[in-house]
Amino acid sequence: MSYYFLTYLGVVGLSGAIILWWVRSRVRAIEDQRATRVEDFHRFDAVRTTSPHKNPVQKARSRALESIANRFTIIRRVLVVGIFLVWILALILPFLGLVPAAVVSTFAAAFAVILGIAAKTFVQNFIAGVVISFSNQLRIGDTVIMDGNYGTVEDISITHTVVKIWDWRRYIIPNSRMLEKEFINYTITDSYIWAHIEFWVSYEADLEVVEKVALEIAEHNPYSCKVEPPSFWYMGLDKEGVKCWLAAWASHPSDAWNLRSNMRSQLKKELEVLGIHTHFHRHMWVPDAGPQTDPAGQPHGSSASVEKPIIYTG
Repeated sequence: MSYYFLTYLGVVGLSGAIILWWVRSRVRAIEDQRATRVEDFHRFDAVRTTSPHKNPVQKARSRALESIANRFTIIRRVLVVGIFLVWILALILPFLGLVPAAVVSTFAAAFAVILGIAAKTFVQNFIAGVVISFSNQLRIGDTVIMDGNYGTVEDISITHTVVKIWDWRRYIIPNSRMLEKEFINYTITDSYIWAHIEFWVSYEADLEVVEKVALEIAEHNPYSCKVEPPSFWYMGLDKEGVKCWLAAWASHPSDAWNLRSNMRSQLKKELEVLGIHTHFHRHMWVPDAGPQTDPAGQPHGSSASVEKPIIYTG
């Protein structure tokens, strides 16, 4: 063997070993980050509820840790095999000149056809799963809104992602589609939510009283987080009345859900006690269709035009 050939083999072998070590270390580090994050979780539901299962948090944490371990084990093995194959190809590259070009072309074409037809969907989902696993945009335990479904990411496998919707249904999406989706992630950086509600009061209402009552309700709400005092704004002068917004901090999306509901119910009760109307009815009168005829031309139904009310609730 020539000096050049031995040098080539040494460089390729050393480079392959370094790349293999770096990839394994990087995958292990990301896996540990995901596992540590899941171990710190105390909630795995988008809405607080009493689970029909025993120890729901512990079971959800165990399933999540198992899913992470399985997913990264598969990724690690596939990457190692892929690197090894590329390494072998690099080693035999100098000998390809001894093989007829037709043989190499035939082999490459057959491999491309098999991969493109038989395993196209799997390969697409697998590559997408690897991308999602190494990305911080979506992780197990994140609370999201995806295609109008509010829930928590329950599982990310090699081929699909499972979102546990707030009513405990499961929304399953192939990973190849996940890369193209737009979604809202409430917990991508932290779990705090500035929860707000919108309501209207009549123009006759004392706005200072409305603001005072609303802020007290938000301040003493059991689901609010005392990061800062609640905020109140007048957002518009609409036909329905004066549009108001009330906002307060919640420490988790599940608390924000209950915070909004609690603020709405308490506001309605308190404003009703004070005689402040939070909405009004608008009536629009439309005439009935009047007398009609059947296919034979004979009239039927009422011959008088009757006005019927349509009531819109503001």
